[in-house]
This record gives sequence, C-alpha cells and structure tokens, in this order.
Amino acid sequence: MTERGCSYSAWAGCLAGDVDSRRPSAGVVKSATLDMSLPKLDKKLSTTYLTDTSRHLETPAFVYEEAAFDRSLDSVAPIRQATNCRVLFALKAFSFIDVLKLMEPRLDGFAVSSLFEARLARDALANAGTMHLTTPGLRPDDIGEIASLCDYISFNSLGQLGSYRDAVARYTSVGLRVNPQLSFVDDDRYDPCRPHSKLGVPLDDLEEAVARDRRSLDGVEGIHIHTNCDSTSLSPVLETVQHLESRLGGLLAEMKWINLGGGYLFDEAEDLSPLLEAIALIETKYGLQVYVEPGAALVRRAGYIVSSVLDIFTSDGRRVAVLDTTVNHMPEVLEYGYEPDVASHVEDGDYEYVLTGSTCLAGDVFGAYRFSEPLDIGSRVVFYNAGAYTMSKAHTFNGVNLPLVYALDSAGKLTLRKRFTYEDYAERWGAGISVTV
Repeated sequence: MTERGCSYSAWAGCLAGDVDSRRPSAGVVKSATLDMSLPKLDKKLSTTYLTDTSRHLETPAFVYEEAAFDRSLDSVAPIRQATNCRVLFALKAFSFIDVLKLMEPRLDGFAVSSLFEARLARDALANAGTMHLTTPGLRPDDIGEIASLCDYISFNSLGQLGSYRDAVARYTSVGLRVNPQLSFVDDDRYDPCRPHSKLGVPLDDLEEAVARDRRSLDGVEGIHIHTNCDSTSLSPVLETVQHLESRLGGLLAEMKWINLGGGYLFDEAEDLSPLLEAIALIETKYGLQVYVEPGAALVRRAGYIVSSVLDIFTSDGRRVAVLDTTVNHMPEVLEYGYEPDVASHVEDGDYEYVLTGSTCLAGDVFGAYRFSEPLDIGSRVVFYNAGAYTMSKAHTFNGVNLPLVYALDSAGKLTLRKRFTYEDYAERWGAGISVTV
C-alpha cells in the first residue's frame, strides 16, 4: 500500500457550479460540468481538490484524472525515445473508451485478451496504432473476428497454434506465448510462471517440440512473454531475455518481433537501464521489433473512488463507518487482502473508524483508518490510487449500483461521463428480455 500516511485537507470549500443530479432516462448519459478553473493538477493537489469538493458529487463515484494519464505516459516516453520499442496499453487494467482515446496519441496501440476488448480497442484506435491479443481462452467462434481486428495474435498453446494458425495467418502476424519458467512473484495467484501455469507454452516443452519437428512452428513470427506483476524493478526483464537467449537463441534469430509483456510499474521504477539493455540486446543482435504492454502502471494513480458515509456505530468497542461504496467496486481489496489508500487518513489521527462497504458480505471491509476530524453521516471518503482493476472488475453484488464515472480535466472541470441505471442492472439479469435459442 503506497502513501497511506499522507494527510490531506478535510471536506470544506465552495463550488462555482454544481452537478445536475437528476436521473436521466435509461441508456442516456447526462453530461454535467463543474468549472473550478484549477490551472494545473498534480498528484497531491488533485487528491486534496477531490476531498474538498467531493460533497457536491453524487456517490459512489469513480473519478479519473486526465492529467494523471499524461504523467504516467511520461514514464514510458523515455523508452520510446531511446529505443525502437513500441508501447501498448493493456486494457484489462482499465477500459473506459474516453480514456483509451485520450491515451492513444501517446501510445503505439493496445493489448487485449478477448473479442470484446478487441472491439473496444479498435473503436478507440480506428485505423491508427496496432493491437496485440493473447489469451488462454480463445473461442473457436471468435477467431475470425479477432483476426480481422488484431494485428498480432499470440497463441497460448501449441495445440491452439496448430488449430488456428492457417485460419489467421493471412490477416495477422502469428505469435506464440512462451512461459520462460522463471518466477519473480512470491504469490502464486499472480505469478504467470507458477508451477502448472496455464499461461503460455513452457520453455522446456517448446524446446522439445522444436527439436522434434521444427516445422511445428512454421509461420510463427513472434514470441510473447510475461513474467512479473506490479514490479518496480526492471532487472527481471533483462534476466528473462538473457534466459530466453541462452535457450532459444536460434529460434529468436528466425522471429520478427517479441512482446515482453507487462507487470512492471514504469511510473515507480527508479532505473530503466535493465529494460533498455534488454531491448538493445534484442534489437541489435536479432533485429526484432520489441513491444511492452504496461497496464496498471499507466492508470493506477489516475483513479479515485469517492464515497459517502451512510451510518456510524460502535461494534465491540470500535467505531464502524458504513460507506455507500463496497469492496466489490475495488475487488482486489479482497483478492490481494490489502487496505486501499484513503485521503485524509493520518497515522496519529484522534478518530479511528473501520471503513466498510454497504453489502451483506461480512468481509466487505476496507480497513481501519484514522482521521484528524470525526466523520459524520454524509461525510465523504476518497480512495486514491484506485485507477487499476477497479472499474474493469467492479460488479453489482447485492444490487449495489456501480459508481458514476466522472472525468477531472487539467482545468479542474468534473464532467459526468457515465451513469449506470436500474435498466442496466435489470437487463443483465434478463428482465424484459426474451431470447430464442
């Protein structure tokens, strides 16, 4: 958990305008803007700003800060400037199309893992950029459309390569996902190279297949690897590339491209040199086009969840504050078991609360936080560093609606981009829909 000890101002301040909170008709997004004429937002200022003004928002709300995306993209700009490496954004971390369009001019394309992601990414890219796809769950009925949308497809297994290679080769560049069998992640839940991993062809098996029949890889033009998760050190990239070269040097010489995957927090990395060395090795020795596909690194710091306190009571001697959001809007709270960052939390605050979500799930708990001022019914609580794997994983357990989505621009304007309705919820569960099978 990062920066949890930072303190920010409490809920005060005035607005020049207000958000029109009237409920729009089903399927219609009502645009509403708050103009605060804030000249330039940085990380701390934007969090303070949201805390000060959030009482005027409908909650729960997901707010994404446009300037933060630019700051995150700054972290990968040196890679593109110093090398010929191309940078893709992995949609699995965050998929809101307005943001994809905002990021697209400073990227080389997108990385996707399903037909729906491919469709959305192509809508954002139009005819610009490039798109890579890899997935362990490739569906036969999807392969034709996927090939028409994607420029590169990395098959996850030798079996899928054999089944679909000929069908897609005329439309897209064919690759193979390889499991280098190098583990850098302690938690098996997030280790792509865990024992018995489903992600890619184990390096040992690939070597055996090539030795047995080199023609089994005919038509394969690239290799896709992914060995890490949320790493601020880039040394594992170089170690992985050196490992591949020692085992597959001859095969690399026959390829056209390599995708080094994601799992690295470029915005937090202090030293890019291991990555640059790995790219230089691949480019100069083998002449391959190199790709990387960060996800969380480009969006985590750009997102906030704003919530309201619904109730406060004492349970077994501790004060509990029930919020109108839920860990189901931030599923990795349960998946990782971490406590998210909360604005206005201070380590030595006089007022401690266990912050909980509003569902019936007993484990719908964010954690214990301290504040310099007491919370009241209606107080706003702002979670920050909430841009990655929140909205892309959020769900409506207990019928608790998804957060409204607001954009915060560099001038301080908050604009409502998406409101989820009862009709969205009811349609998901079949209300008013007749399906003929």
